[in-house]
Amino acid sequence: MATGVFVTVTVPESKRSEFLKVMLHDTHESRKEEGCLRFDLLDQGNGVYSFYEIYKNADAMAYHKTLPHYKGWADFKAANNDTVGASQTVVKFESIDPP
Repeated sequence: MATGVFVTVTVPESKRSEFLKVMLHDTHESRKEEGCLRFDLLDQGNGVYSFYEIYKNADAMAYHKTLPHYKGWADFKAANNDTVGASQTVVKFESIDPP
């Protein structure tokens, strides 16, 4: 069964350009992964962003977290832990009807 994650963060105005650069790279490179079925970056307005990711299985999701483009996101979040990291919510799920 496919597995996924829905992550939401709030990004301060002063960090939005850097965030978008990092996340667009992560999004585009993640879509190239064999195990990635879907990866969308969503803008909810007012500095609130979500990522919607679906992977073939838990192993594919775990593999994703070992790649350089994921590290870019992880490093950005760690450097901004008091704002972006502190705001993060994560919902994990199993996809009933994956693409």
